Amino acid sequence: MALEVKHLFSWDTEYSADSAEFCPIPLYEDYLAVGTYQLADPEKALDTPEGGGNPEADSSEAKDVPKKRLGRLYLKQKIKDKLCLVQKIDMPAILDMKWCQHELSGTPMLAIVNAVGQLLLYRLIRVGEEVCLEYHCKYEIEEEETLALSLDWSTGKTVSESPLISVSDSKGNVSIIQLTNGELVLQNRFFAHDFEAWITAFDYWNPNTVFTGGDDCKFRRFDIRAESATPVFTSRVHNAGVTSIHSNCHSEHLLASGSYDETVNLWDTRNMRSPCSSTSLGGGVWRLKWQPQGKSLLLCACMYNGFHVIDTKSMETVVSFNEHQSIAYGVDWFYGMKDSTQTVASASFYDHLLCLWEFKD
Repeated sequence: MALEVKHLFSWDTEYSADSAEFCPIPLYEDYLAVGTYQLADPEKALDTPEGGGNPEADSSEAKDVPKKRLGRLYLKQKIKDKLCLVQKIDMPAILDMKWCQHELSGTPMLAIVNAVGQLLLYRLIRVGEEVCLEYHCKYEIEEEETLALSLDWSTGKTVSESPLISVSDSKGNVSIIQLTNGELVLQNRFFAHDFEAWITAFDYWNPNTVFTGGDDCKFRRFDIRAESATPVFTSRVHNAGVTSIHSNCHSEHLLASGSYDETVNLWDTRNMRSPCSSTSLGGGVWRLKWQPQGKSLLLCACMYNGFHVIDTKSMETVVSFNEHQSIAYGVDWFYGMKDSTQTVASASFYDHLLCLWEFKD
């Protein structure tokens, strides 16, 4: 049964919006980071891309046109039913962002990957009565014209002052980077996919395991302790590029994957010969987010078919939000849930729109 959705708030991000991440840290849960990605070439900035709708799939006649990728990071604060602007930082185009799931040295930490191959860390700090993001450190992929596409922290279940961050890139590589003594240090870099490695995700119950998905339609599992970085598992069950993977931090062996093929698959990591269950959502699945309090709900950004919530017990869609007029990319749950009301922030691309909406489950 479909649940009623209430649209609370909309905001024009100016640049195309592709990432939205609520802070998971208590006392800071009202803060939302929003990332944007804008091609600066006037003739290209508003073109509709081919090849699945990602920001990097340019039309054929523009392949040789130099592109400048602009980005902007917004810090917003949820005050009642609105998202109020706290801070704006211009930077290279943002592809993905994630908060560390616990504080580091006493402060929340936001990781960002961008279109010039950088991993950036920002601390969320208090200055008097105000809260702001402060640059902390960065790591740069030393390979020309490489875009850092996605990232994940190893801290979904484990607490560490020296956590790992996995970063996937446009050359098909995955970098394992450790935050040590305030610096980002490369631990391992391995070739994972023949084309773009769209997504990387830790198994939160076993940080030695990293899952990856690529434009070669392969879904892979790596043991990052192995010197020879060969995949210990490869699946070709998805019929197009694998774009989203998320480990469930409340259910040890539960994993979700999504693809340009419009399918969401659920996996039992103890037996990955085939998915446990699957459903088609109509529209490439760009992001998947498990409900943070441990419910069976899975939030899905479905590119050309809006945003949906599925109940993974039945694999039925229980909520749909279709107020965006463009590609559905960024999405996240609000962690400060007090009752049965679930609040979600979503971001879409060419209409550069950020929305806040809620439903009761």
